[in-house]
Formats: sequence, structure tokens, C-alpha cells
Amino acid sequence: MYLSILADTINVTGPIFILVAIGVVLKRIDFVDDKFIQTSSKLVFSLCLPLLLFTTISASDLKETFNLALLNFSVVASVAAFLFSWIVAIAFVSPRSDRGVFIQACFRSNLGVVGLALCANAYGDQGLALASLLMATLTVTYNILSVGILSFYAGHESLSLKRVFIDILKNPLIIAIILAVIVSAIQIPVPRIILSAGEYLGSLALPLALLGTGAGMNLKAIRDSSLITILAVVMKTALIPLAVTLAAIMLGFEGVILGSLFLMFASPTATASFIMVKSMGGNDALAANLIMVTTLVSILTSSLGLFLLRVYYE
Repeated sequence: MYLSILADTINVTGPIFILVAIGVVLKRIDFVDDKFIQTSSKLVFSLCLPLLLFTTISASDLKETFNLALLNFSVVASVAAFLFSWIVAIAFVSPRSDRGVFIQACFRSNLGVVGLALCANAYGDQGLALASLLMATLTVTYNILSVGILSFYAGHESLSLKRVFIDILKNPLIIAIILAVIVSAIQIPVPRIILSAGEYLGSLALPLALLGTGAGMNLKAIRDSSLITILAVVMKTALIPLAVTLAAIMLGFEGVILGSLFLMFASPTATASFIMVKSMGGNDALAANLIMVTTLVSILTSSLGLFLLRVYYE
């Protein structure tokens, strides 16, 4: 039985690891360059991924997918993770100017690529639709908390919440999710030819994004990993997902909902955290290192966590 569960788990996380690894190899042999990474990233987040989210959510039954209790819990859990990370940062992270970078790396997950890919592989369209709604809710929470903590510790410029909200409202992923929810809720008919074209483009989103994630990695940065990096990796890939999942179990969440929740919180540090740190004059080298190392480690920890969840419910 356990071997069967293990095989199913590897089928979920294995393809993601393989695509990231292929991206690393393609960049190493100069098959792809930085221009490809930038162009593919723009294509994914401006067109392919929004279409994937729109076609998936608009075709789903919101009565089954929408779960207000889950969305509320995810917000509370992300705030709790933020506060816990802040306490740890005060106790262990120095210099003080690096605390904001550390805190953001611990609580902010890569929902748009790794989180969605894991949920889609594990639970199909239902998991993808559920993860999309979680992403819409958590994106707002993440951005507000990130601006707050980075501004608190910034030695240079800071961002305004007004600008953050404008960026959120202009985010193609958020726009796609909102439009899809409206279409699904009031059952607006979408021509099949448009859906089919959207599905073709949407199918490119996750594979292309994962290849770009791998190609964008700088493996030499592992040698520069510090105790702060190790602590952040333990927090992001193990302690916080474990605490959130145990709390969710205690509150009665189970099945696809519990699994999707775990996978979203177990995802590595969001690549957007680097952009925000850099724009605010923070330690962008540390931010980039944390993203890369958590991405590598989270593939293993998410596999282990998903395996244990499936064993627990067998």
C-alpha cells in the first residue's frame, strides 16, 4: 500500500522536478539565454497563465470550489506565519536590515507557478480551481504584509500601499480570476472556439514557467548559503507548512481542500519577493538565494508532506 502511495506522490511532484531540472540543463548548455527567460516569463504571466486560470475557473462549479471558510483560514494562517517569522527574525537574524528579506522569504509562497502546478498534478482541474482562488486571496495578503515589513526595515526607499493595490488590480492573474468567477457565477456562455484556443495557450503556462524557473537558477549561490538561508529554508519548507496543515486538520479540513492548502503553503519563496526587495533597496542577493534554495528543497518536502497526508487518510 505504502509503495503505491509513494508512486502516486512521485507522479505529482516528479514532473515538476524534471521540468525545473531541464531548465537548469538548458541554461547550462546555453540552449536558452537570459532573453528567452525574460520573454517566456512575460508570455506566461501576461497571457498563458491568465488564460489557464480563466478557462479552468469559468468551467468549474463555484458551489463546489468556493469555500469561504478555507479562504478565511488561509488569510489567518498567512498572517500567523508572518508574525512567527518576524519573531524568529528578531531573535536570530542580523544585521537588522536583512530581517524584512528573511520574513518575506519565510511566509510568501510561489503560488502562481509551483503552487498551481502541484495542485493541478495532485487533484486535476478541481485542485487548480481551488488553488487559483487561494492565490487570489493570498496575493493581496502577501503584498500588504511584504510592503509593511520591508518598509519597516528599509534603509532606503519604500513603497506605498496605494501603489501596491494598483499593481494588484492590474495583475493579469487577478484580473483573469475575477473575470472567471463572474462568468462562472452568472453562467455567461463562452463560445467553445474561444475556450479551446484559451486551453491551448493555457496548457503552455506551467511547463514554460517551470522551465524558466530552472533556467533562471544560479546554482553557484548555494555555496554562499548562510545560517540565515538555512533557517529560512527550514521555516518555509517545513515548519510553517506543518503548522498550517496541523491547524487545518484540527479545524476539520480534509481531502482536496487540505491537500491543496498544504501544497500552496509548502511551495517555495515567491520570485516576486526578489523584485519587491530590489525595488526597495534591500539585500537582493540574499532574496535571490532564498528563492533558489527553497525551490530546490521544497520539491522534496512537498513530496514527503503529500505522502504523509495520503498515508494518514488511507
